[in-house]
Amino acid sequence: MGLPVIDEYHQDLNKFVQRISEICMSGEFLALKKELEGIYNQYNVEEASILAFQDALYAIIAQEGVELSNL
Repeated sequence: MGLPVIDEYHQDLNKFVQRISEICMSGEFLALKKELEGIYNQYNVEEASILAFQDALYAIIAQEGVELSNL
């Protein structure tokens, strides 16, 4: 039995997931998410935690210019 064949899409997807994981565990992301969540809670925004997560992730991806077009 040989090693499983991993196609290019799988490799690209794996790199993408690894990069997003690194971003989500970074101090910069966690601090921004916490700050946004506080602001959103202050203004009684629905699902403040989810929205803060999304906005923080979007901001860091945009700031770093993470290339998404490879997928």
